[in-house]
Amino acid sequence: MTLMTPQKAGETIGVSPALIYRWCKEQRLPHYRCGTEGKRGKILIDPKDLEVFLQQCRVEPHGLLDDLE
Repeated sequence: MTLMTPQKAGETIGVSPALIYRWCKEQRLPHYRCGTEGKRGKILIDPKDLEVFLQQCRVEPHGLLDDLE
């Protein structure tokens, strides 16, 4: 299994590492936190989880022109 750092995940989808960290903190983006108890540890993200997360963020067009007909 190949895991990504928040920096690499951000580069992959074109957002800042700070946004990746925020999504992890908000528990919106599944991640692994490796380290000892009481320490921050290292955050690692599975590319599959990142892909699923992005799909959940997708906004479909509404079709406002269809409503006018």
